[in-house]
Amino acid sequence: MKTLTTACVNHKGGVAKTTSLLNLAAGIAKFYGKKVCIIDADPQANTTIATFGEEMASLSQDSLLESVLQDCMQDKPLRLKPQKWLEKLDVIPTSLDLAAMEVVMNTAPGREFLFREIIKGLEGKYDHILIDCPPSLGIITQNALMASDFVIIPTDGNYFAMKGIEKIHYIISLLKRKLGAGVRILGYFMTRYNAKRKLDLDIRESLKETLGESVFEVVIRNNVALGEAQYNAMSIFDYAPSSNGAEDYRKLTEEFLLRIEKLNAK
Repeated sequence: MKTLTTACVNHKGGVAKTTSLLNLAAGIAKFYGKKVCIIDADPQANTTIATFGEEMASLSQDSLLESVLQDCMQDKPLRLKPQKWLEKLDVIPTSLDLAAMEVVMNTAPGREFLFREIIKGLEGKYDHILIDCPPSLGIITQNALMASDFVIIPTDGNYFAMKGIEKIHYIISLLKRKLGAGVRILGYFMTRYNAKRKLDLDIRESLKETLGESVFEVVIRNNVALGEAQYNAMSIFDYAPSSNGAEDYRKLTEEFLLRIEKLNAK
């Protein structure tokens, strides 16, 4: 089977990037029966913390992303050991040590292509791979974009998150021109949305005017259950299946897969 890889990116932090990636992955696995692997490529390790909680401390060192990257840079056979989180959903975890590994990556030959080797090692084992990127456009995010088929960009009702989108466009364009990246923008979606807040309405309207059909129809509303689910190392579908958060992320999952189907049909 063809494995499809999607990076989740925004230059600004605090836009519910990790929350969105976790629940999107859970939705694909739970409602569509697809095998999914999440790669936690953010040195803050929020995805790893949100999936494994206190069990994070017991994860083996050689299962961590930084260990796999070290094998790549030393041209050793990859030791890929995705850890099970949910049914049909695995995670390649990371730790705070990934920040130090990023410094080493900057001096490595072929540094923009390291993640491609990891994706090759997972090819055919999963239907979808989702990469949680750091809130920066450094070498880790560039690696994720070079290794991905698609990129999704969450944003909230914040001016600075909007400015972050411009920088993402620039780096994607640069990677395409200089390194032949094949990644395509699947779309943008709003998180922490409050329909009673004028700024949220204005930013959504601005997004639609500027980016047109690239903006997802679904919005992710503010919902306290989303934070509670992460605190309990659960997906929103398992923690609060009747919540607004569960409804919104189920719709996001459906639109995400439909958009991929349409793009692949072109």
